[in-house]
Amino acid sequence: RHLEEIQEPVEFPEGKIPLTDGKPGTSEQVAQLVLFLASDASSHITGTEMWIDGGESLLKA
Repeated sequence: RHLEEIQEPVEFPEGKIPLTDGKPGTSEQVAQLVLFLASDASSHITGTEMWIDGGESLLKA
């Protein structure tokens, strides 16, 4: 394998938080994810990070 040749196909948006037009998330939105993860609907979700940031993690640092 040539891992040094592998690049992630990511295009980073510029400006405000992409999905929320700069508005911060609410505690209710975090609670919705917590309720989902505690429910049977999430029974196949294991070992993954969940970002609740309106797409801010897509912005280049």
